[in-house]
Amino acid sequence: MLQKSKSRLRRAVFLGVPIGLLVCVVVIILFSLWIELGVKKVCEAATQKYPGDKVDAVMRSVASDKYGYNASIYNANNHAFWALGQLGDKRALPFLKNLLTGEPCDHETNLCQGEIQEAIQKLEENQFNLPKFLWRDVLN
Repeated sequence: MLQKSKSRLRRAVFLGVPIGLLVCVVVIILFSLWIELGVKKVCEAATQKYPGDKVDAVMRSVASDKYGYNASIYNANNHAFWALGQLGDKRALPFLKNLLTGEPCDHETNLCQGEIQEAIQKLEENQFNLPKFLWRDVLN
């Protein structure tokens, strides 16, 4: 009985570990696809208004009158800052740094300083970007 129990446990571990790893890999791949699709959506919206380079278009959309610095378009700006960080193009650093006020986040009167700071940090640290690596050439 004890031998049979050990055999079942061994079989469960032998099958469970690879299945668990496979599930983790699939979740990571799907999550990275979701991130890249979000970046693509922000870039498409910006390049419709400002055709050409994605980074330039996203920066111009944040600075424009239509997407100006007010609370009513808070989410659009935050998505733009996030997308600039995800794009990984250091040309956005001066633009983002210029938006830092040093003030605490107050979404009623100010751009989200936390979101801007995260984008700057991502660009400055030059971290490996899995969504960009997996999907950027495929989706564009």
